[in-house]
Amino acid sequence: MKRKKILFFLSIVIIIIIIAIIGSIIQENKPKQSINDFSSVEKLIEFDGHEFISMQNSSEEGYEKDIYLHFSKPTINDDGTINQGLYEIVISHVAGFLKGQNFRLIDQEKNILVKIQFDENEEVSLYTINDDSKYWEHIKTNYQIDNYQNEPLTSLTITSPILANIINANWIYNNVNLGTKDDDIDNYEIYFDEGYKIRKIGSEIFNIVFTPKYDNEILENITTSTNLDEVINLIGEPTYDDPNNATRVIGYKCEYFYIFFSENEISVYQLDKYNEKDSEAFGKLVTDLNTTGDMNTFLNRLTNLYPHYSRYISEENYINIKYPLQGFEVTFGTKNNNGITIYSNFQGYITEDLTIDDVREEKKIPANIYTKLDNNLVYSEESYRANQNYINRNSYDQGYFVQTNEYTVTKIDNTYKFYSRDERKMDSILTINNLTSMINYGETIFIFGVSNDGIYIYNAETKELINIIKGNGKFNITNIDNRTIYYDNTSINF
Repeated sequence: MKRKKILFFLSIVIIIIIIAIIGSIIQENKPKQSINDFSSVEKLIEFDGHEFISMQNSSEEGYEKDIYLHFSKPTINDDGTINQGLYEIVISHVAGFLKGQNFRLIDQEKNILVKIQFDENEEVSLYTINDDSKYWEHIKTNYQIDNYQNEPLTSLTITSPILANIINANWIYNNVNLGTKDDDIDNYEIYFDEGYKIRKIGSEIFNIVFTPKYDNEILENITTSTNLDEVINLIGEPTYDDPNNATRVIGYKCEYFYIFFSENEISVYQLDKYNEKDSEAFGKLVTDLNTTGDMNTFLNRLTNLYPHYSRYISEENYINIKYPLQGFEVTFGTKNNNGITIYSNFQGYITEDLTIDDVREEKKIPANIYTKLDNNLVYSEESYRANQNYINRNSYDQGYFVQTNEYTVTKIDNTYKFYSRDERKMDSILTINNLTSMINYGETIFIFGVSNDGIYIYNAETKELINIIKGNGKFNITNIDNRTIYYDNTSINF
């Protein structure tokens, strides 16, 4: 009887062990949805793709645990891209698992020491890599400095009379006869018959864009129809190029201007603006900002010093100001990089006692300063313009209001912009309040109804606007058949 009881209890124990093992296997193999799904730091680190070595009591005072591991990638790659996300995922996961226990992550092979400390609320109060709280910004800047090269000047021969006139007039807008302006769209004055559009900032021409309508040469043997490969064959390898851009833009810098080439457009900017007195004043502004932390005073004084910015976005808790010709931008209200970002074409003082040359020589970065020394801000501005220009003309996935083979119509509030898709027809803009509907008739004619007003026909190619009926009602157009417009359960011929 005793033997049977023992065998019975042994069977129960074995069954319990088997169930526990099966449960453990199931637990380990089921999809992980939170930190609580992991049984150990080792499993967590390996799940994130790194090699766990060991965990022991910390050898440094103020820390409970030392975790030795091999991170799967270096902090910075050979091409200058950083793996911040990969590192911070595993750091945050381990921090969540060891919540409240200060710890260090140690990769002896890569010479990386991560330190994490918690406050009394078990929130991370200290995060450093190699005792540097701005490690990621600094390794990126150091890479940019180590790989920095002066931008060469390319010898170019100007053949465009209007470009020569702009340069001879020192880019002063009122000193150049530009022709007949047809419209203003997206900060640009449109000179359609002349074949270019102009953006001015203050009293100066900031940018001239030659469109496909400009048939003459801009540079020797180069027109807007010259493809990018031909441009490179004629001028040489571009100073600025990013094949990964949605719209490829290549560019050069010469003694008098920047020039950029994209499909069917040539865009020219005046050279960087540098004034020693203004640069010293800018450095003083940054020093005062770092001393007082008074952002509003800094912005007011900055825009007084440099009133000619290319872009000023001010929204709730967010500000961004770009100064392409000075080579810096200011951003406040983002998760990272709040302050001043300086680009490769920045010159002069960053603070009142530190210049860009000091940064390159000593690799010293003051507070609230970030770098993109591998990118020229004028080139960045042109890439943005070219991409936006392409999107405006070729919107897809219903990113447009109405679209034909010849025109794309976009809508923002009560503003309607008519973009010629190949830029060989006129661009134009209409302000329409209380629009109820718009339908294209053919490729260039658009018919729309306005509530309690009437129905209009607009020829985007000629900018001719005709009112064909007035009165009260919705004027909601549902269909156009031949020359009959159907609206509000009635119709009208035109």
